Amino acid sequence: MRIKEAGAVPVRAASHAFFPFMHSVYGLTGGIACGKSTLADLLRQRGWEVVDSDAIAHRLMEPGGENWRKIIDSFGSNLLNGDQTINRGLLGDMVFQAPRLREQLNSLTHPAIRKAWQKDRDSFLERKAAGATHMCASLVIVIPLLFETGLEKEFSDGSAVICVGCSSVLQKTRLASRGLDPERIRQRLESQWPLEEKSKRSSHLFWNEGTVETLARQVEWLPGISPKPV
Repeated sequence: MRIKEAGAVPVRAASHAFFPFMHSVYGLTGGIACGKSTLADLLRQRGWEVVDSDAIAHRLMEPGGENWRKIIDSFGSNLLNGDQTINRGLLGDMVFQAPRLREQLNSLTHPAIRKAWQKDRDSFLERKAAGATHMCASLVIVIPLLFETGLEKEFSDGSAVICVGCSSVLQKTRLASRGLDPERIRQRLESQWPLEEKSKRSSHLFWNEGTVETLARQVEWLPGISPKPV
């Protein structure tokens, strides 16, 4: 399947025929700078519960967090800021320049991150099974490297995976707006699977080429979506 580069419409969200039933838990992934957080916020506004694995990763990297000592022991105390927090920009530059170091970091940190979001997922399912009347319709877990780490099986064997994408030109523009130079942009794009492959393996695909409102209209095709609060 070729990714559609033009227009602000979803590639695979044309009718409810694509979404015959609703799952309790979805995985949300996509390319870097494609709008995963934006899409997660739209789902939250419509009554879904959201767990962000990046937010978990940042929490576990804080001083005293489970992954803080692992990172310092492996990559050195020169990564520490004056307040003992890890300089994530410096760490990122280090590991994106060397795939071996990136793999080392992932092997150190991913188990604790995965354990944390699995705990949140299990808590959600237990509360839902108990018939909590205030429960959100569904839970979405944002995992940037969902396919790269073989986690699609965690989401109904891949039938509940949402992918958000945009053109490569827009990806680079957004990354540049974050202060990254062309070399850093190249390193980060090459560290992930091609968007076309992620899209092909996903059950639901959204295209974030236009405005937030355009993406929001695509969200209405997902089952269990409540109208946006006024």
